[in-house]
Amino acid sequence: MKSIHLYFILFALLSNISCGEAGSDAKKETPKNAEIKFENERIDIGIIDGKSNANFDFKFKNAGNIPLSIIEARGNCHCVQAKAPEKAIEPGDSSVISVSFDPTGVSGNFQRTVMVHSNATRDSVELYMTGDIQRDPKEIIKKTH
Repeated sequence: MKSIHLYFILFALLSNISCGEAGSDAKKETPKNAEIKFENERIDIGIIDGKSNANFDFKFKNAGNIPLSIIEARGNCHCVQAKAPEKAIEPGDSSVISVSFDPTGVSGNFQRTVMVHSNATRDSVELYMTGDIQRDPKEIIKKTH
């Protein structure tokens, strides 16, 4: 009976040691993901006269460890056009979402958005642009008469 008990204890000890060694040899893998980091998610384009489009870029970096693909970049109205890079952004590289705002029919303070969809861990990012359109009063009078 003592020998069975001794074998059981020996088996239990060896099982724990071998499991512990196997766990310590296993390397922990770094998760593979793309990560989009914008320099600014809000841009104030300031005061514009409303006669021509306002063009600007939202700069971003792929802070992940796999290529970042922009699936879509879309403005929240017809007056906002966004252009995303067509090629994937490699880890550590940077690029831009180019935006054009057409102020036709807009007056005063405004806020518009661009929704960016990608393969990043944060797969949807909303970018904001604000500004103020101050039209020449003479132009406003001409259009109303």
